[in-house]
Amino acid sequence: MADSDARSAPPLIPDDFLAILRCVNDDHPRDDGVLRIEGDFLVCTVCGYRYKVEDGIPNMLWEDAIPPSREEAARS
Repeated sequence: MADSDARSAPPLIPDDFLAILRCVNDDHPRDDGVLRIEGDFLVCTVCGYRYKVEDGIPNMLWEDAIPPSREEAARS
């Protein structure tokens, strides 16, 4: 039953919106910064920076981005 509940939950953000978003890290080409959904975050598939999503709105401000090392440290 938990699987059916998870399938009926709305996505964090719509797929068409996710498809146009890119990581704002200037250390790699913008086109390479594809984002994936991971929990309540969008995560760059290139550099690993995380962007918080609240109420369907991603915070794409570079100064609020969470670097991968900081997130890894928080997990342990």
